[in-house]
Amino acid sequence: MRKQRPLSKENLELGAKLLQGFNMTYERLLRQEALLGRTLVVSKNGKPVHVSAKKLLKELEGRK
Repeated sequence: MRKQRPLSKENLELGAKLLQGFNMTYERLLRQEALLGRTLVVSKNGKPVHVSAKKLLKELEGRK
């Protein structure tokens, strides 16, 4: 079995930037859908569930 090498500084920075971009996009999506009064499909216990975008946005803002 091959030993795993630690991630390079560049890969760590890339990962952080990708995560930041995903979080920004997710928040933008929630805001747009909440303005339109829509729901999003999320997984709860492995099953798809419709959840209000407003509720998800409130949860997200509560974590900040």
